[in-house]
Amino acid sequence: TVDKLATGLLSLGISAGDMSVQGRDKIAILSKNRPEWIFLDLAVQKIGAVLVPVYPTVHINDLQFVLNDAQVKLVFVNDAELFTKINNVLPNVYSVKDVYSFENVQGAKSWKEILSLGKQEHYLQLTTASEKINTEDVFTIIYTSGTTGTPKGVLLSHHNVLSNVMA
Repeated sequence: TVDKLATGLLSLGISAGDMSVQGRDKIAILSKNRPEWIFLDLAVQKIGAVLVPVYPTVHINDLQFVLNDAQVKLVFVNDAELFTKINNVLPNVYSVKDVYSFENVQGAKSWKEILSLGKQEHYLQLTTASEKINTEDVFTIIYTSGTTGTPKGVLLSHHNVLSNVMA
């Protein structure tokens, strides 16, 4: 599932770009804990893009700020409630190309649509992309809650996360 999702993302043009923080595509997720979160997280890691997790309870102003600040290209939501929340900010967020839902939501694209998009060329591209990623590359951008002002993005590398696992 992770490889299918990763190659599907590649077919949509999502990538690590020039491998710089700015060049890497960002994908936001607003969801409760569920297996699809892990599938998406691992797929994004494999292609060298950056996952931007956002609390489902985020205030709409902070959501708009985070999506714009990170220049998010795709958004994955849990359900109809979060799909509506995203749609309320999209008129003011110009980087988002599409929104996908983990649950079946009227008017929303299903994340499962991406699973069948990857072709042989994308599987080859996946291998090449995975080999370029090193431990100092950005893994995720975690935003503060913004309780004392606008949210701040904290860049975590693969090494940051790995050091926590090893500890």
